[in-house]
Amino acid sequence: MAFQIVELALDANDKVVERKVVPYPYQSRQEAVDTIESVVARYVKFGYDPKQAFWWAIAENGNCRRFVIDGA
Repeated sequence: MAFQIVELALDANDKVVERKVVPYPYQSRQEAVDTIESVVARYVKFGYDPKQAFWWAIAENGNCRRFVIDGA
């Protein structure tokens, strides 16, 4: 099974305003996790929500993102 990363842009009310699928399939879930963790590290604030299984990030300008892993 391959995995893909989905990036969600959120508005000020945590509503999804844009959804992008990274067009590269990852062979393992860990490869996708490693990629997300390197991406979110570039943001001002970031973390992982284990209850909902997503990574979140906030840019300097306040833009919010979520990253999730889906089966491809």
